[in-house]
Amino acid sequence: MIVYFSIAFSLVFIVFGSVTLRYNSDRLREQSYDYCRQIVEARIALIDTYFLQLQNASHIIASDAEVIEAVSNRNGTETIDYAVELYRQRNVAEKIKQVDVLGNIDTTLIIGSNNACLYFYGQSPRRGYDFSRARWFENDSSAPGLAARFTGLHDTDYLLGDVRQTVSLITPIMNATQFGATALAYLVCDFRLEPILKAESITGDIQIAIFDGEEPMYFSAAAFSERQQAALRQNLLEGQRSFTLPQDGWSGAPYIGVRESSNVTRWTILGLMPLTELETNRKANTLFVVLLTLLSIGIIMLLSALLSNSILIPMQKLLTRFNAIASGRTDVDFAPTASPEINLLSRTAQNMLSNINRLQQEAISHQALLSREQFKVLQHQVNPHLFNNTLQSIKALALCGDTAAISRTTTLLGKILSYCVYNPLDMVPLSEELNYIENYIALQQIRYPNIEYDIDCDEETGSAYVPKLIIQPIVENAIEHGFNGVKSGRIDLCVERDRKTINIIVVDSGVGFDLNKLGAIREQLERPSAEDAGERMGIGILNVHMRILSIYGPGHGVSILSRPGMHTSVVITLPVERRESAC
Repeated sequence: MIVYFSIAFSLVFIVFGSVTLRYNSDRLREQSYDYCRQIVEARIALIDTYFLQLQNASHIIASDAEVIEAVSNRNGTETIDYAVELYRQRNVAEKIKQVDVLGNIDTTLIIGSNNACLYFYGQSPRRGYDFSRARWFENDSSAPGLAARFTGLHDTDYLLGDVRQTVSLITPIMNATQFGATALAYLVCDFRLEPILKAESITGDIQIAIFDGEEPMYFSAAAFSERQQAALRQNLLEGQRSFTLPQDGWSGAPYIGVRESSNVTRWTILGLMPLTELETNRKANTLFVVLLTLLSIGIIMLLSALLSNSILIPMQKLLTRFNAIASGRTDVDFAPTASPEINLLSRTAQNMLSNINRLQQEAISHQALLSREQFKVLQHQVNPHLFNNTLQSIKALALCGDTAAISRTTTLLGKILSYCVYNPLDMVPLSEELNYIENYIALQQIRYPNIEYDIDCDEETGSAYVPKLIIQPIVENAIEHGFNGVKSGRIDLCVERDRKTINIIVVDSGVGFDLNKLGAIREQLERPSAEDAGERMGIGILNVHMRILSIYGPGHGVSILSRPGMHTSVVITLPVERRESAC
């Protein structure tokens, strides 16, 4: 037993150590993700601030009246007056070079409506270059709202000198005096990302990369293997906000990456951090957890040897009593021991055994009550008095030779027998139950033609399922007792429904209940028992109430409203059920 305890607790600590190690590793990784994300968000804030300032400066220049006038005159004439144009060129150049007040602007161009360069500042453009051939510029001409936009990375083949790659901000120059949103020209500002990203140093080994969709705009691919670059593209394609780039063989290092988006350019900004330091911390944590686990196992084995004598014997006795319970005994007694823990288990087991005995007795009582109610339903599904009275009526009609009445009477009796004999404990649609009640009252009208009735139920409520043969005892009670021998009156049956319940209301115009009798009935309805059912009311109101309680539980059943000399209202409350279920 000592060995088993030692092994069990050792396994617990090994599992705990493994979980702790995994938790620490995951926690370190999450902290690395958070740290990297903070760096990326700070970098995005700096970049977006620069881009917003650049947008504002470009918008001011594009909205300048002198720039708009120069562009309008240049677009509107094919013959250039160089005496005037030289002045405009100097004036516009002074204007557009102000966009470089923030620094990092390589070249600024104004592209006219003929897709050629009208004015520039910085490196000279190629003469006669058609910007409509440049995809990065052509896409902007169809942009909705003619809003300023940042391009992706593109070549500078439109400039004299070496071709390099750059990013541009394209701002439309609009003529506010003209009707319609048509751009006169476009202000193009070329700039490079490297000086912006290197303006302030980045803490640690985190690398910043910028992607426009899946296309890299700023990315030092030399630091990553081809496998890691492929994994990076896959994570970008899947939209992962946090991911890991695996180590490629024995060379290189694994990386964690986080991604965010610029609010100004919508570019994807990545932070990529090597896991070298994280791996070092993980190894240190692993060593610490292993040593702590080994120490804990040694302490457990020592404590197991010291405590086994005080726990083993009481535990063996407790197991013996548990085995007696498992064999079916219910009279097991748990004697107190010297161990508080064993005593706690004993009290818990004793309470559990008491609860099991109590629940068994309650289940037996409930099943006996339900069986008795079901037997009464089966016993009274064909009322002997109704059957005898109907046969007497048929005999009288036969003596009179009224074959039509005999045919109708036997047809109604056949429908009633067919409905109540077969599966009387089933759940049926309310419409079928009401149709049976209508046949029942029609059969009673053969003997008592002065009985009138009305049934009101909408089609949707009629599709709800209810227990079979729950309304007929109420109607029978109204005819046999409510009309008190005169056998004339009116029965109104109305069905009302809300979101959760259905109320079946049976109102008769009979003599009503005596107050003492009504009080006794209500007391039986509040505290029903198997002994009450059948003694005073037979298969009537109390039996219906107990049957509904056994099916649906508290909150449902039968209630009565009545006074002597006034009509009686019996309300059957049921939950809304759409699918058939067993009683």
